Amino acid sequence: MDQPTSEGRARRDIDALVAEMTLEEKAALTAGLDTWQTAPLERLGVPAVKMTDGPNGARGQTGPGGLSLSPSLCMPSGSALGATWDPQVVEQVGAAVARQARDKQARVLLAPTVNLARHPLWGRNFECFSEDPVLSGKLAAAYISGAQGQGVAATVKHLVCNESEFERRTCSSEVDERTLRELYLLPFEMAVRQAGALAAMTSYNRLNRRYVAERADILEGALRGEWGFGGIVMTDWWAAASTLDAAEAGLDLEMPGPGRAFGPALAVAVRQGALKEAVLDDKVRRLLNVFDQVGALDDPPGLPEQPLDRPEDRALARRAAAEAMVLLANDGLLPLRPAGLKRLAVIGPNAEVPAIMGGGSARVSPHYVVTPLEALRSRLEGVEVVFEKGCSQPRSEAEAAALAAAGPGANEQDIARAAQAARHADACVVVVGTNDFWETEGTDRATMDLPGDQVQLVDRVLAANPRTVVVVNTGAPVSLPFAGRAAALLQCWFAGQELGNALADVLLGTAGPGGRLPVTLPERLEHTPAFGNFPAEASLVRYGEGLLMGYRWYEARHLPVRFPFGHGLSYTTFEIGAPRVTPRRLARGGRLSVEVEVTNTGSLPGAEVVQLYVAPPAPGLAAAGWPVLPPKQLKAFGKVHLSPGQSATVRLGLTERDFAHWEVADTEFPVLVGRLAKNDADRQKAGPHRSRAGWYVSPGAYQLQVGRSSADIAHVVEVDVEGGPAPLPVLAPLS
Repeated sequence: MDQPTSEGRARRDIDALVAEMTLEEKAALTAGLDTWQTAPLERLGVPAVKMTDGPNGARGQTGPGGLSLSPSLCMPSGSALGATWDPQVVEQVGAAVARQARDKQARVLLAPTVNLARHPLWGRNFECFSEDPVLSGKLAAAYISGAQGQGVAATVKHLVCNESEFERRTCSSEVDERTLRELYLLPFEMAVRQAGALAAMTSYNRLNRRYVAERADILEGALRGEWGFGGIVMTDWWAAASTLDAAEAGLDLEMPGPGRAFGPALAVAVRQGALKEAVLDDKVRRLLNVFDQVGALDDPPGLPEQPLDRPEDRALARRAAAEAMVLLANDGLLPLRPAGLKRLAVIGPNAEVPAIMGGGSARVSPHYVVTPLEALRSRLEGVEVVFEKGCSQPRSEAEAAALAAAGPGANEQDIARAAQAARHADACVVVVGTNDFWETEGTDRATMDLPGDQVQLVDRVLAANPRTVVVVNTGAPVSLPFAGRAAALLQCWFAGQELGNALADVLLGTAGPGGRLPVTLPERLEHTPAFGNFPAEASLVRYGEGLLMGYRWYEARHLPVRFPFGHGLSYTTFEIGAPRVTPRRLARGGRLSVEVEVTNTGSLPGAEVVQLYVAPPAPGLAAAGWPVLPPKQLKAFGKVHLSPGQSATVRLGLTERDFAHWEVADTEFPVLVGRLAKNDADRQKAGPHRSRAGWYVSPGAYQLQVGRSSADIAHVVEVDVEGGPAPLPVLAPLS
């Protein structure tokens, strides 16, 4: 019998529907009809269900070059959303993108991307949130909650270890089990357990020599068995998959259609007795349950896309972009005071043609684009705003080749004009960066340097006028050799269609720079954790840095960085009070409450992000045989917006999982010890050897480090953690 939903619509009796289906109809549902739709079953009233790319907008139907056939809302990209450190804003963005997906008649959104920013040159860094799994996971959960609240199934992707583009369809990410669990699987776990993601997409790449679409230990073991995932698992588009191995492993849907491994091939496998029909039934049941849950089974077929340009979406895009902008350095030049300006020089290729998004499947045709030059001119009435491009920014292979052929002289006249304009201005704003040619799905970058002559341009402008703001318009880290010489340095990311207005808001002080770095900005590429292990070599991508990825690496190796993870300045000052922690001893199955009072001690409103890191006991865990833990790891954070003189309490919570590490099963150790002579066995010093893999907590005194970044810790509080020899329950509470 059909059951009513909370929205008042009747839910389908899925079991009865599956029982009515023929073998061929069941198999047809497991492969796409075409690029974006699942197969309809008209006889049973099951419509085609449309999907759309994300995550910074809903592309909808695409044409040549992969561009949207109708305009789309273009929100800030993933790394920009990561820089907000604000789950509330990210949830609102997820809801807005999902509304646009509904406008485009789509019920499945292929977002968010929760792979980690392992290496600065990964072409798809802009699309993911952070180098840290906890920040990524919490923001992913917020995005998914927002999207699924609009009747759209969110698809967490790409499962798992898809952190390079080179040979991505064939290469194998070689990752040890502990690193996989503690870093790369964690944001997927949080997306499922904290937000109930309804869909997951497997990655193109192999994981330890096997495609994830064919790995039952990941799909049926971790995803469904441990985390309780009840949604659908689909392939990435045209990804490799087998029929029997993928079917038995837990894959539900091959996209796009027509099917190669699934669809008719599954019907053949069942008829030949190679696959049990019950396995196929489970896939169909999961597909129909998700489609029914979001209301897709009641959608009339064939409706045209009708994307709306909503005023509230414009406002949100502008606010989210400002919340993402990270003030890296400032000697007092910012915010600019229009009353003291007669002439402002706006310089740089990205001032006129900003990069609002990266390339590939995340690229949309925006409703509109506001450029920094347009926004500053419209806001600064009575101020002469002069513009010089300064140098070219290639946007295609042909343009890059032409610029290279022209020769560090092709832009000399443009740079000279820019320096001249800077010399005669009261202040300068230089906007440099990359674009969707340099940062794109399918290709990794070759260098961390800014393309073309942009560094030379910045150097000449800084020499001409020290009152210069350098705005970095990139989605991923770039070299910043001028960082110590710019009066102000602002990272604006790929900030979406409202980039220009948001940038003007921040530069002029009508909005504060709300962002904090979601990634470490290194001094040199050679210092980065994955240097020497990126990209693939002989079809293997070795994750040789293990657990020491991101800020963990730099602290463990005592390496200097340009700007640390979590860093970001404000136009005001804040006092972070001493944390109040209760209880001070964490018993098995218990929780900790951490309260931190934050006060705006300056003269302007602003935002502060309280970051809580957990550091392990020392030196005990560094002893031979015991698990080595990173120096510190982010475990909780909270963002507050305060007026001058205002205070607020940031409340954070921790569970046993925040002090746990993954240990692999070691069943060989007892056998090996048994082969030793008794005296040798008695003399051998040994650490723990677990008979069961799982999350374990080592007892001891842990530090709670509370501060503004991984390198700026204001307070340290010690807590005693009980721990124990038994693993945590499979569904141990997440904070």
